[in-house]
Amino acid sequence: MKTGYLSQHAVKAVVFWIVTTCIILVTAAGILSAWGSMAEAVANKLYYSCGILTLGSLTFLLINFLFGDFERSLFTPHNTESMPTDPAFSERLAKAKAMRNEGKQSQEEEEAAKSA
Repeated sequence: MKTGYLSQHAVKAVVFWIVTTCIILVTAAGILSAWGSMAEAVANKLYYSCGILTLGSLTFLLINFLFGDFERSLFTPHNTESMPTDPAFSERLAKAKAMRNEGKQSQEEEEAAKSA
């Protein structure tokens, strides 16, 4: 089901891999820079590049989600009664409600017997 302007699952997957790659690169650059194996200028460029990629990806994820839901909320009526319900779930729900009502009735009868 599409919950954003673009497919939310696809956008989340791409953003996940971008953010994960950036975290791995920044961590490796930090370790290499701390041990003096990487020049500080290169490490700083990597930090900034990964920061920009991460923030841009997360911003795109948020904008996709907001525009999809915002557009849907403005132009689509919210009618939850027309949504299909699983028949097995409906049957279990009806049984649960019946059991709850039976329990309430037996409690009321016990309370009436005690007070009499």
